[in-house]
Amino acid sequence: MKNKLIGLDTNIFIYYFHQHDHFGLPAKKIFTQLANNKIKAVTSVITSIELLSFKRSEKEIVELKDFLLEISNLTISDLTNDIAIEAARIRRDYGFRLPDSVQLATSLSKKATRFLTNDVRLKKFKELEVVLLENF
Repeated sequence: MKNKLIGLDTNIFIYYFHQHDHFGLPAKKIFTQLANNKIKAVTSVITSIELLSFKRSEKEIVELKDFLLEISNLTISDLTNDIAIEAARIRRDYGFRLPDSVQLATSLSKKATRFLTNDVRLKKFKELEVVLLENF
């Protein structure tokens, strides 16, 4: 899988940063693979919005923001008009929530080979291989 680009859903970051009982360790393995240059990943700026909107101290917000920007081999993609148009199409065609549609559109636009999530509903998206965290 080296040098393959994968899309990351926000929930992967949430599991990692919140040290989720069940999914924290599998999520940590993803970030270890990024740090060890075994994979490259992309996520939408939606991830930053969702992660930074949890109630936290200002110090924790700054630390999280800095950490996000320093993750090796991770690109946080801005929302472009092309991605927005694609996200709207995905939302129309599949009925996904807007953040999910933006994440999938971002992964498609950046030519990711897989999209890693833990949202089983996204498995019905057939334009990109959607992989659940526990199966990665």
